[in-house]
Amino acid sequence: MVIAASMAILAGCGSGSSTGGLEAEATYVIDLTTSEVVPAPKPSTATGAAAFIVYPDRIQYQIAAQLIPGVTSVHIHTGAPGVTGASVITLFQTNVPIAPIGAFATGTMLESNLPAGITLASMKTLLASGNAYVDIHTTANTGGELRGQIK
Repeated sequence: MVIAASMAILAGCGSGSSTGGLEAEATYVIDLTTSEVVPAPKPSTATGAAAFIVYPDRIQYQIAAQLIPGVTSVHIHTGAPGVTGASVITLFQTNVPIAPIGAFATGTMLESNLPAGITLASMKTLLASGNAYVDIHTTANTGGELRGQIK
């Protein structure tokens, strides 16, 4: 499966091995499913995954999905499992919806590129809290089509 392979590559980078001389502090690999979305999305066969590797000076991420036409954005939201929450940070956004097959959003969160009022330390705390989730939004499901709790 394309998603499993792409997530395995990213997850392997942070499994305690050194990357660029820095040890990963934490690694999160999350399945993104329709069953976790609140409220429930329109029927979908989409699947996805997200991975985050936390280092002392940055957080690297990769988002992958398939069978999901019309992707418009991906966010990290605050919220416990089964609860909707506010968007904290945008990981991907486009004005021209896409239909990804595999990894489509990668990036690095740095102190210098986070939104105003959000620090790298606060992002690390949020990811570790269990009260945050990744949500992929589409034209068919503007409130979210795939979701996965970060834990």
